[in-house]
Order: sequence, then C-alpha cells, then structure tokens
Amino acid sequence: MFLSLTLSLALSLALVAPLAADTTTYVVLNHGRPAGEMSLVRDADSLVITYGHIDRNRGRWVQNRYGFDAAGRVVSGESRPMTRQGVVSPASDRYEFVGDSIRTTRNSVTRTMPRGTGYYALSNSTDWDRALQVRHLLAQPTRSAVALPGTTVTRLEIAADTTVATTRGSARVRLAMLHGMSATPQAVWVDGQGELVAGAVEWFITVRPEFIPALPAMRAIETAYRDAAAATIAARTPIAAQGTVVIRNADVFDSERGIVLPRQTIIVQNDRITAMGPAATTRAPRGATVIDATGKTVIPGMWDMHMHFQLTSPTTRLLRDLATGITSMRDMAADTDVGTSIRDRANAGRIVASNVVLAGFMEGPTRWAGPSDVLVSTETEARAWVARYDSLGYTQIKLYNVIHPDLVPTIAAEAHARGMRLSGHIPRGLTLETAIRLGFDEVNHAAFLFSTFYQDSLYWPEMRAYSLVAAGVAKNTDVDGPAMTNLINVLKTHNTVIDGTFNLWMQDTTTADSLGARANNRAYLRLLKRLYDAGVTIVPGTDLSSFNMEIELYERAGIPAAAVLQMATITSARVMRAEREYGSIAVGKIADLVIIDGKPHERIRDARNVYLVMRLGRAYTPTALIDAANTSTYR
Repeated sequence: MFLSLTLSLALSLALVAPLAADTTTYVVLNHGRPAGEMSLVRDADSLVITYGHIDRNRGRWVQNRYGFDAAGRVVSGESRPMTRQGVVSPASDRYEFVGDSIRTTRNSVTRTMPRGTGYYALSNSTDWDRALQVRHLLAQPTRSAVALPGTTVTRLEIAADTTVATTRGSARVRLAMLHGMSATPQAVWVDGQGELVAGAVEWFITVRPEFIPALPAMRAIETAYRDAAAATIAARTPIAAQGTVVIRNADVFDSERGIVLPRQTIIVQNDRITAMGPAATTRAPRGATVIDATGKTVIPGMWDMHMHFQLTSPTTRLLRDLATGITSMRDMAADTDVGTSIRDRANAGRIVASNVVLAGFMEGPTRWAGPSDVLVSTETEARAWVARYDSLGYTQIKLYNVIHPDLVPTIAAEAHARGMRLSGHIPRGLTLETAIRLGFDEVNHAAFLFSTFYQDSLYWPEMRAYSLVAAGVAKNTDVDGPAMTNLINVLKTHNTVIDGTFNLWMQDTTTADSLGARANNRAYLRLLKRLYDAGVTIVPGTDLSSFNMEIELYERAGIPAAAVLQMATITSARVMRAEREYGSIAVGKIADLVIIDGKPHERIRDARNVYLVMRLGRAYTPTALIDAANTSTYR
C-alpha cells in the first residue's frame, strides 16, 4: 500500500541516460513518486555528491565533496549548504587526514587529533555518506570505530543479508544498522560491495533506480527489525508495579469538575480502576502493591492530539512521551501500515506506548502534495479512501494543503455519515471560515487563524507555506479587532475544535528581529486567551515539539492551570469520543494515570515532575522509560 509504483516507472527511471560517464544518479522518492535526486560525479581524485528533494514547495539541498589518494582512499571531505537554485555556500563542515592525524573544522572551530581507526561523519550527511561509514566499519575487525571528532563508538550490525529482484536481475542487499550515532540505530541499505542501494524507510527515500521494484521487500525486512526492537524494549523495560496496585493517600485531580479531591486511595486491578475513595476508609486488597502518594497529585493520563508516527517511533519518541505523562495520542499523518501497526500493538500492550487513535490523511495530486500515498482527485476516490480508513478503525479524516476544495463537502458528508470527524489544514483556495461551513469539525494549527486573513497566500501559481505567511501576518494582526472576533464567533457557533500546536509558532526573541518575534508571540498568546474566553474547544498537540512547553503556554496566556489540565485530559478524550474509557479517574475506566510530585492544577509546570506513569495498569518510572528510549542496542 505504501508504494504505488508501476514497473514502467521503475524501468523509466532505471534507463535514464547518465549525465556523464562518471556520473551516477539516484532518485529520491516521496511515497513512490519522484521528489528529487542525488547525483555522484566522480573523477580520479574527487567525488561531488549533490542532493536535493522537494517537499511541499520546500525541501533539503546539500552538496558534499570528498578527496581521494592514488589508492582510492578518502583523504578529505566537506559539506556545503546549497540553495534550491543550486547556489553553493562555503563549507560548513570539513576534515582532512594529515599523516596519522585528522584536522576538522566544524562551526568555525578547528581541531587536530590522532586519527587511529576512527572515521569522520559529516554533520549534513546523505545516505551515500552513511554507506561510506558502513564500508569503513566493515573493514574493522570489530566492526566498530570512533566517530570523530568526538569519542562516541559506532558499531555496525548487518541486520539482514538477502537477494532481491531488480530491473537488472537478482542482486544482493544488506540492511546495515549504525548503532551509537543516535538513540535508535540509523539504517541504510548497501550492496555486496558496501555501495549505497537505498536509505531507510522514511517519507523520502533515496534509492538506486534499478532497486525500486525491491523497495516493498526491503521495507518489510526493515519493518520487521524495528518491530522486533520495540518488542525487545517492552520486555526489558522495568515495570514498577502491576496486577493489583493501590495508590494511597493521593490528591486526585477530578478532571470532570476541575477540582482536587484530597487524600484519596485508588485501587487498580490489571488494566482497570476498580475502586476509589477517601484514604481513611478505602482498604487495600490483600497482596496488593502499595504506592504511597502522600503529598503528590494523581491526574488522568494526558493526551497529545497531534503526533506523527514513523517506523522508529516505538523505540524512541513514544517512550519519552509516556515518561512525560502522555498516555493517549492521536496520529495525524502516519503511513497507513505504520500507523495501524503501532496502534494495534500499543493498544494491546505489546509495546510500551500510549493509547493510540488515528486520523486518515488525504491530499491532492499536485507537485506540492505532502508526504503521503493517499492522493485523491475525484469524488469516487475520496469516498473510497474514507471508507478504507473507516474499515481500518480510523476515527477521523485529516485533509491537507492541496486537496481540491470542491471535494471537501463530499469528504465531510462521507466521514460524518460513518461517524468520523473531519479536520485538517485549510486547503488552498478556501478560507478558514468556508472550510468550517463546508464541514470541518476541527482546524489543525493556529497559524491558519492568521493566514486566512492574507488571501494572496491561498492561490497559485506559487504556493507559500501557511506557517511562513502566518509569521508575517500574526504580528500585524489586531487579535482583538472585529475580523478576529467574527472568526472566533464562527468557531464557537460551529463547535469547531482548535488543535493549535501553539508552541510551533512561538519565535526566538533573541534574534535580530526580536521586536517582530515578540509581537508574533504576543499575538498567539492573546489568541489563545480569546479562544478560551469565548468557549472554543482547545486541545493540546505538539506536532513533535514539546508537550510541556505547549501546555505551559496556555497558562502563560492566562488560562488557569486546572483548565489546562482538563484540556489535556477529559476534553481531548471527549473530542475523540473516548471519555467512557479515558480522560478522568473513575471506577471502570482504563488505568492510565500519572502521579506527579507537585500540584499541576495550581502550577502547570509541576506536570514536568512525573513520579510514576501508569499505562494499562502497568506503572513505570520516567527514568526507566527514558533509559529504554536511549538504548540503541537490541540484540
């Protein structure tokens, strides 16, 4: 489902005439469609790697260069930033071997040190650079070496060695995992000689053209490795308490009423809350594990309403989020196979992760399309995809930037008929108010509440990122003026939910444009308070930023801490129609709880002081979860 490629596409890419005799070209794919390329131009003593891809009319561009000696060994390397127009800047990172030493310059700091058996990893690496590291490690007796200029040891694991079918016949491929460079091992596919075949399973994949037909098989192998790693982490992560657990003498936050019940005892049996009452009269069952929560506050597990899953999420981000007290999350754009797999394993307790709900992503088929294979251009396609998502257990549809506005009423009607919610970015050509009137139940990102006032941003021929538009518009918008007042009234009248991801739009006030940044930040904070005062439903989402910073912004904007906690718990559960199981502490509900050393209902910053987090009745310490996320070795 991920790759909707045809053999003709693979053949056409494989048979592209080379630019020159010494040039090799890789294609960069966005969910099966070309999004860019990487060219390797080689002569006797140098190699120039030029990489670029387009992502929603933005992207990544870099040029890396290597020098070789007469024996073909690397003796120097450098990384040069490059613009989309091909303008190359001076090197920002470089190194050269001088005898038994290496001289490096990174961030304008030059160092000289012994080379030993170490290697140097350019800071702006491409997949070819990672394959170079693989070849270096393959030549080491221990398959490990120091990553210069630091002291971190990188270890190579060949996780798979197999044969796949290509447009040129069968070929050997190996899945190389580089351990130690980050919390989770970095993946790259190489051939029998260690030359790059393809990058890791991500939204954008660099691949040698003849290997395009093999990508589904390679994806399955890499997915199995990552899934096994998550299962290993689940088995290794210490559980502080489970079974019959008594949390004694806690102050309990009643999210339904926004108040605290003092000195309560909560009894959990397996994955459910079975009793709660005053500590003086609520007796612990025989043999229970007792947690003394005197002086601490127990709140329902919190929700992150704007996540984006990747294949590596269960071994990294999801563990850290659980340590933060997030026990439920909504994914807003995962690849379908990744999202459903994480959801099913998380909700069954097979991996250490929060409860997961999914929003199905839909986009239009233009060159500005977002990273998805779900591109629709007709009403028939749109209805079919809503039905497909419904059959897979999705509870919501999310529309993106360039889906055709004429499809919105059809998608809204189909989603609502199936009991699904509709949210998204505001598609090009629509105002925010019009999107709501056409059926949007929710708007993702507060930036659209500003960019909607700058209609030039909505039209072709040049798509400008709504976030960039909003950055310029927000600081000059009268948030208390009649236009914003009318928009807020529309939101309230239609019961529209705002998933604002406000933390994303806060700007650095230490830059040269600090006056503009402060004006921008004031506008977003004032908008937050106005939405709250008007009774508009707000739910906290991060879009992979900081959850704590997100909810702390709400209090900074003037929203009482207890109300912020309600947004993060019962309000989010109600929006997702999951309040029967989640969002509050009550007998019969899922035992997703957070014990906090402090009073977050009075000072939301105290939510950072997680003492224990309980998911499905299993209690974990934040330290155990963070340690698990930082472990890059699974075997």
